[in-house]
This record gives sequence, C-alpha cells and structure tokens, in this order.
Amino acid sequence: KKIINMHRFYHPNTININESLFMDNLSSHHALKVMRVKINDQIILFNGDGSDYQGKIINLKKNQIEVLIISKKVINNESNLKIRLLQALTSNDKMDWIIQKTTELGISEIQPVICDRSIIKIKDNKTEKKLMRWRQISISACEQCGRAKIPLIHSPQDLSSYLEKNRVFKGNLKIILSPDAKKNLNDIEFINTKQEIIVLIGPEGDFTKKELELAIKKGFLSIQIGPRILRTETAPISILSILQYKYGDIV
Repeated sequence: KKIINMHRFYHPNTININESLFMDNLSSHHALKVMRVKINDQIILFNGDGSDYQGKIINLKKNQIEVLIISKKVINNESNLKIRLLQALTSNDKMDWIIQKTTELGISEIQPVICDRSIIKIKDNKTEKKLMRWRQISISACEQCGRAKIPLIHSPQDLSSYLEKNRVFKGNLKIILSPDAKKNLNDIEFINTKQEIIVLIGPEGDFTKKELELAIKKGFLSIQIGPRILRTETAPISILSILQYKYGDIV
C-alpha cells in the first residue's frame, strides 16, 4: 500500500514496530512549529537503514512528540550507481547547494577537498560544526526526496594528500572535469554498475597543473561536459544528472 501525503522526518536511533519513541528536538520543533502536527496524525520516520516507518502521534508535550510505530516499508529508490563526489571546498551557500542537490540526485558519498586555489579554508575547530551542518542539509534533502539512506559526508581533506594516500581508486571509474579536456563521457568505457564512479570537481580558479597531473597519474580521466565553462556548484549537479541518465535510474 502506497503511503502518500504524510510528513516525513529523520530519527537518529533504532526504530521498532509496535514500540513508541520520542522524536528528537530538531524534528519535533519542525513538526510542531512548521508542519503543525496534532495527536493521531500519521507520519513517516526514517533512520537511514533503508526503510520508512509509519507511525501515529500519540502524545504531544511542549517540545516533544511521542510516536507509536505501526508499520515498516523497505524503500527501493537508491540508485544502482555508487557515485563518490570529490568536491573542491567552496563558499558556504554553494557547498550547501551542492550537498542538497547531489543528495537528491542519489550521491553515495561526498568528500570535500581543499585545492591549491580553494578560496575557502576551514579552521580545525570549525570542522565538526561544518560536518554537522552538511549532514543536516543532506538529511533534510532525504526527508524531501524520499531517500531512506543518507549519503556519507567526510571531513575536508587536502586534495593532493587524498589522491596520494587513498586506495579506493583501484578498479573504479575515475573522472575529472576540465574545460580543456578533449574527451567526453561517450569516449569512456564504463564496464558495469558494480564499479564506483569517482567524480573530481575543481574550485572556482580550477585545478593547478600539478593537481591535474597528479589526478591523471592516479587514473582519473579528464573529460568535459559541453562547450561552456561551468561554475563549481553547477558542475557536480550536471555530471550527476548525466551519469544517472546514461547509466543510472533517471530515464
């Protein structure tokens, strides 16, 4: 039976059928102040385990909502593609936009990277706060788009160090977007969807020659996705849409 027109909220803990739970403060505040929920309203909760849980509100306190879990439904709307985005760190608004939209488009993992020409740097004491913000943006996007699994978002790392140390590249399709590239996706062989696709997007000032050479040395294929130069916040959304259409679940 299809569940329609129900408000959907993230719950960070285990959810069990026929048990009641209290929604966390953030979700409760949103449900009470924005969605104006009431006793006996039916809502959907998810915790990232791949299922939606239908529940009924049985108790409302000042800032707390108690929900009785009625049923569980496995959600099968994850992309058949596993795509990891290596995104050059950019301004707050742009980074928020990238995380929101790539979550909607089915991204698996997001690894922010700091490039030589990155304008934005994050102080060590601000990293945890920034990660929490990005994760919350991704969770909100999951609430809206119906995903029941939440993309992994990692702490920012220096691009060159990440490329030198990381071993996930072996056997996977690796592409780097460059406006000077001579090839496009049609020139690349994608063997099967069990491969992870790793997409590297540069900063506003583009990669340095050294960074580009290192990525190519590590097996990244330099491609362009059209005759126009895309902004750093436009590029990931464009390439994800193309990859999902070409190999994934956008038809």
